[in-house]
Amino acid sequence: MFDMIAGILLLITFLILIYYCMKGGNLLVGFIVSSILWCFIGQVPIHIVVTDVFQKSVESYGATIAIIVFGAWFGRILVDTGIAGYIIKKTVELAGDKPLTTALLLCSVCALIFTSAFGVGSVMAIGMIVLPILFSLGVDKKTALGSYLLAVAAGMYLNIAYVSQFFAVFKTIKYDDTYIHFAVIATIVHVVVMLAFITFNYLRAQKGGRARAWAASTAPQMQEGKTVGLSFYCMIVPFIPIIMVAFFKWMPVPAFMLGIFLGLLLTHNMGSYTLAVEKIQKTLYDGIADSGLLIGMLYGVNIFQAAAKQVSPILQHMLGGFIPTTPTVIVAGFCILAPLALFRGPLMIWGSGIALVSIFQAMGLFSEQFLFALFLIPPVAIVASACPTQSWSMWGLSYAKVEPQQYIKTNLPWAWLILIIVEILAFVMVGNS
Repeated sequence: MFDMIAGILLLITFLILIYYCMKGGNLLVGFIVSSILWCFIGQVPIHIVVTDVFQKSVESYGATIAIIVFGAWFGRILVDTGIAGYIIKKTVELAGDKPLTTALLLCSVCALIFTSAFGVGSVMAIGMIVLPILFSLGVDKKTALGSYLLAVAAGMYLNIAYVSQFFAVFKTIKYDDTYIHFAVIATIVHVVVMLAFITFNYLRAQKGGRARAWAASTAPQMQEGKTVGLSFYCMIVPFIPIIMVAFFKWMPVPAFMLGIFLGLLLTHNMGSYTLAVEKIQKTLYDGIADSGLLIGMLYGVNIFQAAAKQVSPILQHMLGGFIPTTPTVIVAGFCILAPLALFRGPLMIWGSGIALVSIFQAMGLFSEQFLFALFLIPPVAIVASACPTQSWSMWGLSYAKVEPQQYIKTNLPWAWLILIIVEILAFVMVGNS
């Protein structure tokens, strides 16, 4: 009888958490309050609450936090040394006076940059270079913003700092050859759909007479001093961390440190001790500021997950007979119900979806690989590509002056298509091992 009453109360608090997340509530606060309620409802002993739930869950996350911080620092190096701007400038020059070709190349290059660059600050800084160029090409604002955010999302499958967030929830998963193989294919799929999105919307605008003629070859921001004096070999820097991890089997932190060192060296920021120290301190400070709120939210996720583990017998007893146990049915459900990831809904792991992950893990019916493959895709394909609650999307909507409803309407069909293809790929290549 106790399990039945406790299970109902846990489900009620779960539904309240979903509603709270979808209404845009603070995730850190939501997760911590829910953790306390779940421990209270499950009558978890106080010494376990203060040690296992609130202490060990946070301190065990140190390795992942280090990767996120170094990834955000590296992202700031790419922006502040002018490397990202230089690559974008060369791409625009290469495309010449062909607006559609320039837009396609520009967004493809952005996708490549974000395989390493990480953090909302990097997205904003590069966006302030890319979006004015797209506007000047005659691309309407909703398509320009949608294209850029699809490009940012495309880089996330391979982005070590981004993917490392998932390792705190799925502790047996590694950034190994199996994952890299899948991530490369997922990135290609995402980019192909992104290119189709740009081409379709650009040609439709031209047919409707809404596309303007070529107006500018470079954005004003690129003509400022940051890219002056840089050479072509600095373009290798964004790919240093991935190359070192994928081919030389380095750990992520030293790979990022090598990228940071080469980024400073090849952009002449190590000409003097004072200049180098100043640049190091500024980029590190900005990188930590970029990732601070994300780290706080992830601490909340870990605390909530630890609380869910303590009440897992109650959840398993309550839900064991209702949730489908066939992996293909679960995958099909995710593909059909993909929009439920919007507004931090139940398919978004960095929102109310963490409760669903915790329930699945507590039930013990599915492998870690399967759940990782299942929950990895919606945050990239749906949330980062089409949801206004993504932090950098909020900035982009404000910058481009596009309404959230228009953004969802423009991007969601394409994001949904990406999710279906990549979710199936993930199940076959990662989740079925």
